[in-house]
Amino acid sequence: MMISGDAFMCGWKNGIYIVLALMLFVFSVYTSVTLAEPLSDRQTRLMLNNCVQCHTKPILGAPLIGDQKAWQKVFKKGEELVLKNVVQGIGSMPPLGYCSTCDEADFRALIKTMSGLPAADQ
Repeated sequence: MMISGDAFMCGWKNGIYIVLALMLFVFSVYTSVTLAEPLSDRQTRLMLNNCVQCHTKPILGAPLIGDQKAWQKVFKKGEELVLKNVVQGIGSMPPLGYCSTCDEADFRALIKTMSGLPAADQ
């Protein structure tokens, strides 16, 4: 069975986005002492299994992991409204952002970590 070039390129591009997201995540966690608390192993798995589906693909319009300018705009609404939007869904983001096993503490930690913002700017 042969895979068409288009299918290969699509899969390849998705892989690149995931690798870039992981690199940004690792960079943000290890280069700033003012970031939110590091994610637990469980929360890291939740992020990799859920959040990166959309927050690593510019075409989808979600703020990208580590894109501080985009996340500053999000946080201007206030942390509670951001959390409410995650829980209820907003735009093309479904309720709970695909993470039916996340609780409030998980969502808060994931949002803060993905933003890459210093704690004072969240």
